[in-house]
Amino acid sequence: MEIDGKLIKEDGHDYLKDALNFPDYYGKNLDALYDCLCEIGVETHIVLINSSEVSKDLIDTFVDASYENELLDFEHD
Repeated sequence: MEIDGKLIKEDGHDYLKDALNFPDYYGKNLDALYDCLCEIGVETHIVLINSSEVSKDLIDTFVDASYENELLDFEHD
């Protein structure tokens, strides 16, 4: 699955919620992002393109969640 840093920059957590198919209760912040990423229950490979468009904190959230959830694989350009 590919997500685009340019679209994250434009639409933020709304884009992430839709792109990653998060539940309606998604809290639209980095803590909620981490929680939802850690709850992924099937093998998932996420590639972030245009990563220079997003904050280091957002990238770190994906990286940290991928360490916590063995089913989540994350990479960025």
